[in-house]
Amino acid sequence: MKKLCSATLILFVATLILTGFTACDKLKMTNLKANKHFKTGNKFYTEEKYKKAITEYEAALQLNPNLQSANYYLGTSYIMVFKPGDDSEKNKEYGAKAVEYLQKALEKDPENKNIIQALGDINDKLQNFDAAEKYYLQVQAFTPNDPASYYNLAGFYTNNSKYDKAVEMYEKRIALNPADPDGYLYLAGFYQNMRKWDDAIKTHELRITKINEANMDEKAKTELLAEGYYRLGVVCWNKSYQTPPDVMGSVERLQVVEKGFAALNKATELSPNYPDPWAYIGLLYKQKIVAEPLKQAEYDKQYAIVIQKFQELRKRKMASEQFIQELAKEK
Repeated sequence: MKKLCSATLILFVATLILTGFTACDKLKMTNLKANKHFKTGNKFYTEEKYKKAITEYEAALQLNPNLQSANYYLGTSYIMVFKPGDDSEKNKEYGAKAVEYLQKALEKDPENKNIIQALGDINDKLQNFDAAEKYYLQVQAFTPNDPASYYNLAGFYTNNSKYDKAVEMYEKRIALNPADPDGYLYLAGFYQNMRKWDDAIKTHELRITKINEANMDEKAKTELLAEGYYRLGVVCWNKSYQTPPDVMGSVERLQVVEKGFAALNKATELSPNYPDPWAYIGLLYKQKIVAEPLKQAEYDKQYAIVIQKFQELRKRKMASEQFIQELAKEK
């Protein structure tokens, strides 16, 4: 009887051990399959085959819900197949799935900048602007000294017609390093796009001041100054060209044109082989005709002279570039 009991006990223990090994083996096999799907998904993701990647990532998560990194890649894959402006149910599902999986990823890794950026991106595309702004501001908080974070927010605010906030971001970017001319260039570009010509002119002039004050190689400074004066001249032309005669009188137009001439002539002095300023000098003569139509013949003559100068310099520049390209090929 004792032998029978001992034999039964041994069989019971052996059964438990065997069952345990079987369960472990099944779990191990399941995880291996999940990892295989995940790796295949990564391959498709790298190849930009996002729908195929989605299938693999979903299979991986079904087998192993704890495979957290799959949530991020699955969410971003759904972003890539989502098409802003498409109101089809399928496309709406793509957007919802992107948010769902990215939020799951964020729950496990709340300080991950890439996940937060992706959530800002998809909410922006879904026109959930308040949510997008929240995420973008979180991203910016990770890198408060990175100029790109301010430019990204400024672009977001511009796209959503929040122009005051866009200006605020550009000004915060400038505040990071007030001596850096680049910050003023981006703000000036914003004002130009908004057709706020006077603000653009003032900002370009301030940028030129910062370039003059900068401690840099003299050759590099000269080239940057030439480009700065050129940009200033272009804005002056834009202000005149884009403003109709019933809004801007002849006296004011001539003042704007003369400021443009001064800037563009300075650009040509600093960089005599720079062709672009000559094109806009010619266009400014056309604006002088708008202000003083009785002098059209005189200004047309000046226009022809400077445009010929522009064409000569442009041909010379193109020939020089072609020569450099041919030298590079020989090497």
